[in-house]
Amino acid sequence: MVLLRLLLLSFLTVVTAIDLPAQSKRAKRVGPVAYSAGGPCDTSAWKLVFHDEFDGPALDRSKWVTYFTYSDDGSDRCEGCRIMGTSNTVFRDDLVTVRDGMLVLGVEARPEEWYGQRKEHAGGMVHSIGNAHFSHGRFEVRCRIPKGAGLWPAFWGFGGETEIDVFEFCGERPKWMKGSLHRWGKTKFSHTGKHRSVDLSADFHDYAVEWDGDAVRWYLDGRLVHSRARFVDRRGRPLPACDRAPGELATAPYFPRAEDGINLILDLVVSEPKGYCNGPKQPVAWPPDAVFEVDHVRVYQRQPEPHLRDLCNEARTIAPAYPNAAPPNAGSSQRFVLSGPSAKVQWTTSAGLEIMASEGNTVDVRVRPNARGPQWVEASVSGDPCNSGVLNVRTAVAIAR
Repeated sequence: MVLLRLLLLSFLTVVTAIDLPAQSKRAKRVGPVAYSAGGPCDTSAWKLVFHDEFDGPALDRSKWVTYFTYSDDGSDRCEGCRIMGTSNTVFRDDLVTVRDGMLVLGVEARPEEWYGQRKEHAGGMVHSIGNAHFSHGRFEVRCRIPKGAGLWPAFWGFGGETEIDVFEFCGERPKWMKGSLHRWGKTKFSHTGKHRSVDLSADFHDYAVEWDGDAVRWYLDGRLVHSRARFVDRRGRPLPACDRAPGELATAPYFPRAEDGINLILDLVVSEPKGYCNGPKQPVAWPPDAVFEVDHVRVYQRQPEPHLRDLCNEARTIAPAYPNAAPPNAGSSQRFVLSGPSAKVQWTTSAGLEIMASEGNTVDVRVRPNARGPQWVEASVSGDPCNSGVLNVRTAVAIAR
C-alpha cells in the first residue's frame, strides 16, 4: 500500500480544526520544560558536507529527484509525490533543467492531472536523496527568484516532524522574504519571520539558515535578518541561545527536533487564487524570465554527521581517468579527472595538446602531431565552495615516442 505522507506540511495537506486539539494562545508559544545545559554556543568552523554547483550537462541524479519521495519505494507513485496540496501545480521533469552552470526550475500555464487531481499549471522541483539529509547545519543557496503574481518559489527542508523554510516568496511581493519553522505532530506548531528588502527578483542573492541545538538563524547576503531560540520565557519570547545559566526552561513548541534529519527541497509552483500567494484566477502564459535560477546549494556542519565527511579535506589533484592505459602518442587522446571538492573549472593545456571535450571535472585531450617537449594539463578552479579562491592544479602528461 502506498505510504501517503499527508502530514507533510502546509504545502501538502490541509488539516481542519476538527482534527486538532484546542490550543490556548500560550500553548502555541510555550512548550514543555526541558533542561538547559547553558554555557557558550559552539563556534567551531563550518565544514562543507554537501554541495551542488550545477556545472554538469544535466541534473545529478545521485543527489536529487524531481518529486517528493513519499511512496513506499521512494518512487513518484503516490498521490502527494508530484502535488503540493495548497498550490495549483503538478511537478513535471521537463521544467527542471541544468544549463550554463545553473539549475533552472520553470513554470507553465498548462492543464495537468496527477492521480485524479487536476491543476492548471506545471512547475519544477528538486528533492535531495541519499546522504543529503541533515540534522543541524548551515543550509545555503545562491539564486534568483522570479517575479509575477501567484508565483511561489521556496527553498526548504523537511523530515520527520520538522520543516525549516529558508525562504518562501510570493511573486507579487518580491521584497518580502519569509522564513518559517513548523512542527508536524498531532498538533501543528509554527513560527514565521518576515524581512523586507529590495526587489530580490532583480538579481542573484545568497540565502542561508543556520540550525543548531539552541537556535535557528536566517541570513540574507550574509546579514542576519531573523533568529529564533529553542528556549523561551513564560510568554513565549525567545531567550538567549548562548551563555545561559543551566537549569529548567520552557521550550518553543515549533523548534526543530534534533532527531529529525531533513532533506532539502527547491521548488517553483503557482498558488491557488487567494491561496498562500495571489494566484491567477485564469491561467495566463508566463514570461520567459518566470524561472527560479539556482547557482549553487551548499550545506555545512560544525561536526559532520557519521554518514558525511568534510569535503574540503580532499586534496585537488589531476590524474588519468584510466591509470593503466598506455601513454598517448601523436593523434591519440587521453582523459583526465580533477578530484577534490567540485567547483567551476576552466581547463587549459600546453601547446602540444588540444582539448577535445570537457565536462565539469573531466577533460579529454588529444596529442598534436607536432608535440615537442614537456606537456601538461591544468585546471583553474573558481567559485570554490571551500572558500580558498581561484586554484590552479597542473599535472604533467607523458607522451609515447
